[in-house]
Amino acid sequence: MAATNAQKTPFLRTLNDIARRGGANSNASLGKVLPCTVSKVMGSIVTVNFQVNAGVQTIPPATMPVMGPEYIRYPIQVGCKGMAVAADAFLGQMSGLGTGTATLAQPPNLSALVFMPFGNVDFFAVDPNALVLYGPNGVVLRDSANMANLTLTPNQISMSAGGHTIVINSTGVVIDGKIFLTHTHGGVMTGGSNTTGVT
Repeated sequence: MAATNAQKTPFLRTLNDIARRGGANSNASLGKVLPCTVSKVMGSIVTVNFQVNAGVQTIPPATMPVMGPEYIRYPIQVGCKGMAVAADAFLGQMSGLGTGTATLAQPPNLSALVFMPFGNVDFFAVDPNALVLYGPNGVVLRDSANMANLTLTPNQISMSAGGHTIVINSTGVVIDGKIFLTHTHGGVMTGGSNTTGVT
């Protein structure tokens, strides 16, 4: 029989050590909320790299949904900063990244995460009393059936609804394909009787 110090170690101290180790192991298995940056974008799903000095541990990249509703699509880019927020239950069925119904069993850490971007002091200044929307390619406002659409890009603004379109760009204001400021009206005598452009 191997020699031990079981008879020399007080029983109560041993129980305390066991309880502390059990608590530490339980905490280690809980979900973590960690800073991260986006390394890959797949629509409303991203893969992130964790920006944590974990010592000898290596935290692998993780794929997760972006926090937010279906009705607002954020133009998340590679390099966007934020944090991975841990949920208390499996999220795969809700995000489409898995199947099966969530249970109350504790999911493994880094397995039930959502990416949440947040503010940064390096963001450019905007009117603090206005809702500001922007993206690298502009902004799109539309209904779910795409029957009415307003698109703002670096080069133009276009609106469409009910079979009609209005476009504002370097050409001018174009309504249903006709330049508004230089248009003329038919059905009148030629020469001085022509209407002039809109003033």
